[in-house]
Amino acid sequence: ESKKLAAMKLLKIIAYYGFITKQEYAHTVVTQMLQLTLQHGICDESCTALADCSYLLLQSMDIDGSKRLAELALLLLEKLQAKKYLPRVYAVIYAGIFSWCYHLKLSDKLLWQGYQDGMLIGDIEFAFVNAISSFQNRFLYGAQLTLLGKDIELCRKRMIEYGQASQFAICSPLQRAVSKLICCTGDPLSETDTIIHEKETSDISLTRTNFLLDATTYIHFCIVEYIFGIYDSAADKIQERWIMEKEYSRTSKYYGSTDFYDCLICVAMARKSEKEKWVTLAKSTRSKVKEFATFGENNCDHKCLLLQAEILDVEGNAEDASSCYDAAINAAEKSGFVNDQAIASERAGDFYLRHCDTRSSHYYDKARDLYHQWGALAKADHLYKSTPS
Repeated sequence: ESKKLAAMKLLKIIAYYGFITKQEYAHTVVTQMLQLTLQHGICDESCTALADCSYLLLQSMDIDGSKRLAELALLLLEKLQAKKYLPRVYAVIYAGIFSWCYHLKLSDKLLWQGYQDGMLIGDIEFAFVNAISSFQNRFLYGAQLTLLGKDIELCRKRMIEYGQASQFAICSPLQRAVSKLICCTGDPLSETDTIIHEKETSDISLTRTNFLLDATTYIHFCIVEYIFGIYDSAADKIQERWIMEKEYSRTSKYYGSTDFYDCLICVAMARKSEKEKWVTLAKSTRSKVKEFATFGENNCDHKCLLLQAEILDVEGNAEDASSCYDAAINAAEKSGFVNDQAIASERAGDFYLRHCDTRSSHYYDKARDLYHQWGALAKADHLYKSTPS
């Protein structure tokens, strides 16, 4: 029926912009698409409805339901040969349930295929959605930053060429984070002041209307500030983000990475002031990372171990904390997260330094080597200048 097909095409468009602006609208639209599919039969747009519903189920942590609908979407995509919707379905599934449950590295080729196919068939917007998701995953699992930075810059030029202002904006916080970790032209400590302590108006540009963009801005800002040890500012930003999340009734989880950095920042603050408050918040955010580890152990097991070590240490259990730091370092190495291995090594160095143990130098050296391996040259030099030789 031509009217029903036209309705599906229109609802498909509305669903995407609902995800970006008002997610509660997306629920209604996707449900309507599924109802039309069940009542009138399948069409090409049914692939996107199933994929979108898979993503929505993730928000309520229905992992099994999300997996099942993702499988159906991919099967239908192949059966109908609906290649025109491959970029959209791939973006939703491989940056969604697939990345939640499997190692982030496994999504790279599939998301990049979504990008390439999108450019070929003319779905430019979803081509770049796939590209940004691929870049994001590479950043989170510790892909080499110099190569990542070059790929991001090349893609951003293409976004300008194709007039993709919204995708350019969403990619910008990640690009800034990568640049700050790489950039090192002078004295690392003074450079850190320049690249990290920028005025909020220039470094944090919030729309107050686009949750996805604002959340991405907050998260990447906090990751960089935590890595460079700017804990007070990072803590202010995570609290602002929590308020924003309550206002929008949604979160941006990044496969447990958001809660991982939130917890690390809370522990860092617990060592400075209001210990009880920050330890309570740290334990709350750690519980969320542990939940991710139940179905995405390759991405989160080492994170849980480092958070456990940090909380044990701040609570005064030095003996157990020591073994947890080593376990976190080894688990991160096994999973291939060189960035998290570097952070865990640095935290172990801090731990031994606080206990006047000469083993701290071994862990600091290891952390510097790992930061170099990751490509975070500015951080490696910062660590060299700010820790004992």
